[in-house]
Amino acid sequence: MKLNYKSILFFASLATVGLVSCDTEFLDVTPPSEIASEQVWTDGALSEAFVTGIYSGLQQGGFSEQMLASLTDEAVFTHTGRNINTVNEGSLSPSNLGWVDDTYGWSPMYQRIRSTNIAIQNLKTATFTDETLKSRLMGEAYFLRAYYYQQLVRYYGSVPLITKVYDLNEDYAVARNTFEECVSFIVSNADSAAMLLEGKTLVKGRATKEAALALKSRILLYAASDLHDIPTAKAKSSVIAAYAKPEFLGYLSGDRKARWQAAQAAAKAVVDLTASRGYKLNLTAPVSAAEGKLNYISISMGGGSTDKTLDASAGNEIIFGRYFTPSLSEGARQTGLNNGPNGYHNWAGNTPIGLLVDDYEMMDGTPFNWTNPVEKASPYANRDPRFYATVLY
Repeated sequence: MKLNYKSILFFASLATVGLVSCDTEFLDVTPPSEIASEQVWTDGALSEAFVTGIYSGLQQGGFSEQMLASLTDEAVFTHTGRNINTVNEGSLSPSNLGWVDDTYGWSPMYQRIRSTNIAIQNLKTATFTDETLKSRLMGEAYFLRAYYYQQLVRYYGSVPLITKVYDLNEDYAVARNTFEECVSFIVSNADSAAMLLEGKTLVKGRATKEAALALKSRILLYAASDLHDIPTAKAKSSVIAAYAKPEFLGYLSGDRKARWQAAQAAAKAVVDLTASRGYKLNLTAPVSAAEGKLNYISISMGGGSTDKTLDASAGNEIIFGRYFTPSLSEGARQTGLNNGPNGYHNWAGNTPIGLLVDDYEMMDGTPFNWTNPVEKASPYANRDPRFYATVLY
């Protein structure tokens, strides 16, 4: 087909008319998959979704492919690499920390802390009208900020306490706070969370008053340790004695007894609050080996197993848990895949070593001993029921 220049001009003029007469408003629309940050705090459901996202910093709650057990004499990481050997060989240094899990690593934790700061800052002026939801989300944000700071302090000692939301091109230089200041900050945030979450009804996996008080109990227990009483630690360690800034590691002075009493009182508050829910930890009468095994597995599974022989009420023991929906969550798949037996198409990421297995006592409470001919002949017979609930052999 041939077109003469008049036809070409005609088509061009049509195209020009079409471009001129088009409605250009379609070029200026809000992306349907994105929400402007300022809109989040005008809607309760969007605000809740934002806070829910901060929980992802918990990841699999320690049950990742590499576990802390493989940094100790409990297990061996099955696969090569991942810088776990750097820790096990004692060759780590300030420039090479080896493997650091994202549940306590510097950058991942401060990313989550920034999100909690955003939530706390914006919830104070949020315009949605559900005040109960607003205070609950504020309580959850305070709990998560306390939790993530607690993770940092456990691993690094004291850290900079950041409570504001930084913008671009600000001065980001922040002084490191003392250990005492960090502990006080975590306790204060946990107290705020407990107050705001008082009487709130929550779905499983979200922060509660009990969880906030338990977190307070944990950090006060760590803080009361001799490891963090600098005069005591210096007397026992030349490394601490030579450290230039011991206030980053513990208390330079103060009443050690008072710190232990504070830890005791915080723990008692949790016990008193959760006593009415008690499950297997308040048993007084002995049980059979078979019952003991089922009790232990029931607690380990948190009552969530589909195995009907286990006690579903074991979930009452969980103060704060990380839950997954198998059909919706990659975490649910990974939790089993990471450490399940490779003979069942899993990765067996962390293998318990023989010495850990040997630590499980005999049924009568005596230590297992390879020099005992009967025990050597049948090393996995008549052992503590917790052995059978824990180790695949």
